Amino acid sequence: MPTRCTFDLNGKNTSVLHCDGVGAMVAFSGRGNGRDNPAATSQQAIGPIPKGTYYIIDRQSGGRLGWFRDLWGEYGYGTTNHTEWFMLWNPKTGDSTMVDGVKRGAFRLHPVGPMGLSEGCITIANPGQFKQLATYLRGQGATIPVPGSPSKAYGTVEVR
Repeated sequence: MPTRCTFDLNGKNTSVLHCDGVGAMVAFSGRGNGRDNPAATSQQAIGPIPKGTYYIIDRQSGGRLGWFRDLWGEYGYGTTNHTEWFMLWNPKTGDSTMVDGVKRGAFRLHPVGPMGLSEGCITIANPGQFKQLATYLRGQGATIPVPGSPSKAYGTVEVR
């Protein structure tokens, strides 16, 4: 059965990501004055993920330096293993969207790293809880067809 998650942009330093079958996890999106601030979704690399429903799919890798970024993500300082992350796919616009004329995108679901950063991704504050969620999602399998993509999703997250 697909997993349904919710995440509220509450204007505070952290919020809660709630996923059926797993429970509640402390999480955040954005950084600085944009962190969990619904009025800052148009601020690139600062604001949180825009409101809407996103499909949770395996993070894609590629491009000319994709292999290097993945390697750095696994062994480099200041980050976490990108191959374990999930992509948050907007069914209307794909991996990017326009907010007040500003292009935002590459939204991911991942654990917090050593630097504590989020540039708009949904970042789970406890890496152990992210691991629990990832294990649960991958154990359920990706079964939902994703509009505009050949991928299958594990579930959805509604950002409110």
